[in-house]
Amino acid sequence: NGSNTTVASGGTGMGLMALIAAHERQYVPRDEIKDRIIKILSFLETCPRPHGAWAHWYNAETGQIQPFSADDDGGDLVETSFVAQALIALKNYFSGQDSKSVRIREKADMLWKSIEWDWYRQGGQQVLYWHWSPNVGFKMNMKIKGWNECLITYIMAASSPTHPITESVYTQ
Repeated sequence: NGSNTTVASGGTGMGLMALIAAHERQYVPRDEIKDRIIKILSFLETCPRPHGAWAHWYNAETGQIQPFSADDDGGDLVETSFVAQALIALKNYFSGQDSKSVRIREKADMLWKSIEWDWYRQGGQQVLYWHWSPNVGFKMNMKIKGWNECLITYIMAASSPTHPITESVYTQ
């Protein structure tokens, strides 16, 4: 978007996955990678998250939601699913007992479990909705559907240990 201060939540999820590969291959000292992951998780922890979902964009300096468009200033469930994948991978990859690995696991687990996937059904419908904003609600009214980037959202939502969708939402 031309801003040097924009953080894309989906891109952050992909970046966290890349840091696992960097750690495994020792591209830089492993402790530095763990420090960077903890810094990113701490940032994600402080961002406003409507019903546990991250917005599409955040301002890196303030941590506040940076609207993607006029009515897209709230939670973005598809982008959130990319972060969720990374959180699960981090939680499972960093299995050591050192304090940084433990901290990564604890933060990743807490963040993953706080996503309210089931709430994004817009009143209990048999489908997930892409966006919700505290300012405009479900105004965008975009159902998540298709065999593209959307499928992972349903997989993440169905596998949630705290806020899962029902089997019927997944299969429909």
